[in-house]
Amino acid sequence: MKVSELQIQNQLSQFDIGRVRSNDSTVQKPNQPVDKNQNFSDILEKKISEDNSVRFSSHASKRLVERNMQVGEDHLQRLENGMSRVKEKGAKSSLFLMDEMAFVVSVKNQTVVTALDREAARSNVFTNIDSVAIV
Repeated sequence: MKVSELQIQNQLSQFDIGRVRSNDSTVQKPNQPVDKNQNFSDILEKKISEDNSVRFSSHASKRLVERNMQVGEDHLQRLENGMSRVKEKGAKSSLFLMDEMAFVVSVKNQTVVTALDREAARSNVFTNIDSVAIV
């Protein structure tokens, strides 16, 4: 046996096991019981769907500013209602037409991916969408 092993063994024998206790105060307990059968993606999807508000990607936010597009509370409410309608139909990515504006949205993420004014929408081809909604 090596000297270092003897020193470690000697230190362990001096260690009083009875004084060791778990520090439960640092463990945070969840507010709700955890279902062990759910995987992370299911839990994340549930949390995302609980937050029913529409979000704008950084790209969409830039486009709103560049094109001087004004989006008010009424527009946000119409976007949320449109998201609910197309989600019920199983859509994943949609084109929303509203007044003089068009929005490409990710229904799953409740996110506006890009925003276009009438002129930009007129000269565009929209791909990778599975539905169109007039809101």
